[in-house]
Amino acid sequence: MRGRVAELADAGDLKSPPRLGVRVRFPARPHFSWKKGDFMSRFGNLRSTVCIAAGLLILFLAGCQAGGAGTLRLRGENWSPSPGGAIRASDLGSAGDLIDLEGDLGLGEEESLWVYAVESDLGLGTVEATSIDFTSSGTNLLAGTLDFGGEIFEAGSISSDLNLELTTIRNKGALLGMGPVGLKYLWGADHLVLDSTISGSVGGTETSVTESIDEWVPTIGLGASVGIPIGSDWGLELDAEVAGLWISYGDIDGTYQGTTLRAGLRQGSGMLIGVGHRSLIIDIEDDGSGTSADIDLGGTYLFLEWAI
Repeated sequence: MRGRVAELADAGDLKSPPRLGVRVRFPARPHFSWKKGDFMSRFGNLRSTVCIAAGLLILFLAGCQAGGAGTLRLRGENWSPSPGGAIRASDLGSAGDLIDLEGDLGLGEEESLWVYAVESDLGLGTVEATSIDFTSSGTNLLAGTLDFGGEIFEAGSISSDLNLELTTIRNKGALLGMGPVGLKYLWGADHLVLDSTISGSVGGTETSVTESIDEWVPTIGLGASVGIPIGSDWGLELDAEVAGLWISYGDIDGTYQGTTLRAGLRQGSGMLIGVGHRSLIIDIEDDGSGTSADIDLGGTYLFLEWAI
């Protein structure tokens, strides 16, 4: 019996010799192990959970619509902007001259154009698309030479054309509401096409040079709106938005900013008529084309909006 007890004790089955002929077994000590693969797996699952939660939060915020009356709104604006600023077009071995739109090219007259916009409250917030097509032409008499796009225009008569085509696509979402005042965020992308053409004498030959900036520009911004009832079937609506890009992106270096302000009276939930101010600040350099522009385009507009 003693030999058996010693054998069992050596084998680890007994913690102490049995008493009264009763043999007691103790459970084996629990075994803990840590593996790098298990930790990375748990970390990956946690990261996935955080990403999914962040995505759902973004969708929730985007789903907070920041529109106006109705579900679909169609707007037409009669905008009267005047251009100002300067352009430059470089070429191999030539930095190009900084050309003033008004002083050198004779541009700067107020132009009138129609701006069209459509806005809809969709499942992912309020989406707005706007189309702008601005053209200005001018003539001037050069007292000296002008370097544009590698061509040296001689003193004499020149003509110029400036064309801006801008398509904006914005998503708007509500941030905060305080009584009649609502704050909103904006994000989207603008397609900017800026063509500058100068025609004149180069080496005794009539020459025309066109330089272009053609880029998609991502934009972010903020806005605010106010709605105040007037009487039983009318309301005053005020709206302000600022969106743009203030950092380098791709081939674009500089500042791009658009601002709109408007005030109008809406009848019921249908027609809105009013006045506003729109401005564009295009102070960018396109590394791809070697063309730079420092242009301000701003002016007032009358608008009519219809909500469906």
